[in-house]
Amino acid sequence: MNRRSVIIVCIIATLLCILLGANFYFMYYLNAEEGQLSSVRALENMIRHKIRHLKPSYLNRNPRFFMFRNKLLKNYKMATYENASVLWEIANWWPHENEIYPQHDSSMGQLLKTLRDEPITRANNLPRGTQLKLLLRLSQQQKIIFKPQWYPRDFIVEGVVYSGKDRHAAEVYAFYLGAVLDLRWTPIVVGRVVNLKDQIYASADQELKNTIKIETDEEGNESYCLYGKCHYCNEDETVCGDDQHNIEGAMIFIVPGTLAKRRSPWQRTYKEDKRAPWEDDMTYCKPLKNKMETIRLLDLVDVAIFDYLIQNGDRHHYETREERVVLIDNGKAFGNPNKDHLDILAPLYQCCLIRKSTWDRLQVFSGGVLTEIVDRLSKQDALYPLITDKHKRGVERRLLVVFAVVEYCMDKEGDKMFKTL
Repeated sequence: MNRRSVIIVCIIATLLCILLGANFYFMYYLNAEEGQLSSVRALENMIRHKIRHLKPSYLNRNPRFFMFRNKLLKNYKMATYENASVLWEIANWWPHENEIYPQHDSSMGQLLKTLRDEPITRANNLPRGTQLKLLLRLSQQQKIIFKPQWYPRDFIVEGVVYSGKDRHAAEVYAFYLGAVLDLRWTPIVVGRVVNLKDQIYASADQELKNTIKIETDEEGNESYCLYGKCHYCNEDETVCGDDQHNIEGAMIFIVPGTLAKRRSPWQRTYKEDKRAPWEDDMTYCKPLKNKMETIRLLDLVDVAIFDYLIQNGDRHHYETREERVVLIDNGKAFGNPNKDHLDILAPLYQCCLIRKSTWDRLQVFSGGVLTEIVDRLSKQDALYPLITDKHKRGVERRLLVVFAVVEYCMDKEGDKMFKTL
């Protein structure tokens, strides 16, 4: 074989290596063909690669942030009020479909202060559900759900993603996060310190009083402890007041209208030895696209992003209001700041659909400002700070993961993944 033939063979061999290498890259990293990523583990590896190569725009502050920041700070600043009944009427009139409150309204700051300051006139057990909560009435018989504190802010809940009891401050954080991301689908929530003796027991009906333990020590000091009535409530697990009988809790304004409860297609089995089909089938969303309306699927993708940021992996069912999804019950968020359960994002990475408005809004809060603006909005809340710095870093870390997953989907679907419904 002459020298020219050897050169030609080498060139051909080199080209073949390049082609094979490129083919491997696109099959493994970009998943151009459906089904190449056969497991969440493979997806995790690909997401890590994507994060390392994110565009600077995802890592830096968006100049548009400052415009949004000023409007938000003005709208959610607590303000004095004169007539609570008028504010209750306004708040009960606000909801439209799944939007629980308007984007901008001068009454919001007054309503937040009303929820924090209005006297409690009546207290009852609220036995519906698995977690301890009370039904309170404020002035003019306005009903409020009260979730008490179980854990200090820095307590780390070990175990699976749905472990532990509700985190009361998570409900407040979810409200402000929804406002920032324009997912105004959560109830209006404020934190409040209430007196278990003078405000709860004194206003309680007999059934609630029967679930409050009162003990007196040798020095004559009383202690009040509440266990309530719910699926998992029992006398051995109680919420107790401090030396002054005070307890923290979340005051949740009850969303008016009829809510329908529906099973999530991404429901967990809640059994350690049994996995749900969606946990292993990366093509799980394909038949769903033919069965479910696109607007509902987009709602569930928005919910998945929201839940992933706060690590709420317990949305086994979801509620709808006028056929649109609402974000009710966010108390299982912020359990472990060191863990990111990627499978909460399954609706996004399996369906590769997202609202264009959601995607645009997420990018406004790049560069570490998402937790910064939520922190500033909640500074007047009685429970501030709502979460620890570790949890804040977790939220920012997960936002980068969301950016990476969308980039992965864009490699697969292109701009057709963005919807305007």
